[in-house]
Amino acid sequence: MRVRAFLLGPLIVGSCLWASQLPAKNNNKPSHQAKQARDFSKFVEIPGAEKAGSEQCQQCHSEPAENYRHSFHAMQDIDCEQCHGPGSLHVAAGAYSKEKIISFRDRSAEDSNGVCLSCHVKSEHVRNWFSGAHQAQDIKCMQCHTIHGDAKAEQRAFESRFQQNDNCLQCHKKQDAQADLPYHHPIREGKMSCVDCHDPHGGDAGNNLNSANTNDLCFKCHAEYQGPFSYQHPPVNENCLKCHSAHGSPNQNMLEVSQPALCLQCHSAHHNGASLPLVDRCTNCHNAIHGSDTPSATGGSVLIDKP
Repeated sequence: MRVRAFLLGPLIVGSCLWASQLPAKNNNKPSHQAKQARDFSKFVEIPGAEKAGSEQCQQCHSEPAENYRHSFHAMQDIDCEQCHGPGSLHVAAGAYSKEKIISFRDRSAEDSNGVCLSCHVKSEHVRNWFSGAHQAQDIKCMQCHTIHGDAKAEQRAFESRFQQNDNCLQCHKKQDAQADLPYHHPIREGKMSCVDCHDPHGGDAGNNLNSANTNDLCFKCHAEYQGPFSYQHPPVNENCLKCHSAHGSPNQNMLEVSQPALCLQCHSAHHNGASLPLVDRCTNCHNAIHGSDTPSATGGSVLIDKP
């Protein structure tokens, strides 16, 4: 036993020393937390350049400067060089030169958005950007946001909803078409906007939703269907989209399929009592389709609101 212990001791020590020399596992893909903590200041740096002052910028860029006065950035005292980098070398290069200055139009999405994130990375409204679909598709911030402002920027909130929705629907053509169907959420009417349901910078759930799941989002406006009910309709608890089309439908109440075909997808053996297929809407009788507290005459429930 003493000989065995004598031999094992050096072997264990040697193994530990060998393991300590192994290179640490390197994961080249930065985590979500690492991206949030990253310093984005490098995206607004121009080596060798110094600040020239906003007054110098306005001498050549009078029209953008005029529009910028109406922008939110101007109200926060953000000057040109905080986004476009120090301008001394650009001024020295001569009028209309694109050299030695940060031009968003010519930059990649990563470099362009890096400038915005140099200030906004810690903002609450972009906390989900790195896990969102827009970031994965290399969408630039300026494709949705008007950075310099607009001469018509002083709009009423009702009008700004139209602009928000137009921005989204320029790319989301399927939803654009659905919003024109006979039954739809009032996007076209400007009574709500896409951002009422979706977070364009990312989201807690799939499809950039503002809520953790679809039902939580729907019940924020349609609370009367949430329950709890004594007699639940299982699809309602699982997912509202099992029956409803969120962006628009040719069917009443934004149903995926018209009645009775929708109900018969699950209740295939149902008939009118004479072994004939149903030809009318199921909700003519089962009017508490989302759930009910009213029992039927035979016990249980048939999702009615009156016995």
